[in-house]
Amino acid sequence: MDPALWDKFADAPQKPRRKPLGADVRLLILQKLQGKLDLALLFEIFTREMEKQVDIHRLIWELEGTATLIRRGKATEFRQTFVLRFGENELGKLQYCTPYKLDKDEINLLHTYHRLFAGPLANAIEYRRVKNLALQDYLSTLGNRTSFEQDIRHAIALSERRNVGLVLIIFDLDNFKQVNDRFGHLDGDKVIRRFATILKDAVRATDRCYRLGGDEFTALLQPATGESAGKVATRIQQLMKQDQTLRALNISVSLGYAHYQKGDTSISLIDRADRQLYQHKRQK
Repeated sequence: MDPALWDKFADAPQKPRRKPLGADVRLLILQKLQGKLDLALLFEIFTREMEKQVDIHRLIWELEGTATLIRRGKATEFRQTFVLRFGENELGKLQYCTPYKLDKDEINLLHTYHRLFAGPLANAIEYRRVKNLALQDYLSTLGNRTSFEQDIRHAIALSERRNVGLVLIIFDLDNFKQVNDRFGHLDGDKVIRRFATILKDAVRATDRCYRLGGDEFTALLQPATGESAGKVATRIQQLMKQDQTLRALNISVSLGYAHYQKGDTSISLIDRADRQLYQHKRQK
C-alpha cells in the first residue's frame, strides 16, 4: 500500500467497538430513564448510555419549532435525523452529528435506544406542559403572578451574583374599565390579548412578560441597562398606534420602571416601579 494512503487510513476516525444490547442491558437503561421528569436530566442519562455504543459529536433535539442543543460538539458532514414517536404522538426529532457515516447496525441500535427513550420522554414533555400551564395566564398566555414572583426572585439573585443588569417594567391599561362597562367582557378580553401580543413583540425573546391580573402587566428585562425601559416603551407606543382594535377602543398604556440597585428586594423594586407608574398616570 502507498505510504501516503496508509497514513490517511491510519488517521481516519475509527468506529468504536460496540456491544449488542441484550435484554438485561435494555432493562437497566429503561430503569435509569423511568421516572425522570426533568428533560435536561433525562437527556443527560440517555446520551450517556447511548455514547457507550455510538460516537456522537453533536446532538440536537427539535420540538415544535424549538431546537435544543443536547450535546455540544463540532458539526460534521455526517448527519442523520430521526423522528421520535410514542404511540400516535410525535416527540420531535433528534439530529446526530457523528465522525463517520452510520452503518445499518448502528442505525438499528439507535432505533432501539429511541424506543427505550420514547416513553420517559413523553412523560417528561407532558409534565413540562402541565407545569407551564400552572404558571401561565389563561387569557393572555403570558406568565401569571406565581410565575412572576418566582422569576423576579431568580432575576434579582442573578443580578447580585453576576452583576447583570435588571429592569422591571409595570404596565396599566388606560380606559380599560370603560371598555368592559360599555362593550362587555368579550371586548375586554380582546384588548388583553392584543396588548399581550404587543408586549411580547416589544421585548426580546429572552425577556419575560406577565399578566398579574385585570389590566396589569409586567416585564422583566435581563440583561438590561437604564435605557432598556425607554426602548421598550417606545416600541409599545408605536405598536399600539398601529393596532386598529386598541385605537378604536381608545386604549393607551401607563408604565413605570425600576432598575435593579444593589440590596434591592422584589418588594423594593416593585414599589419604585409602582410609584413611577402612578406618577405617569397622574400626568396624563
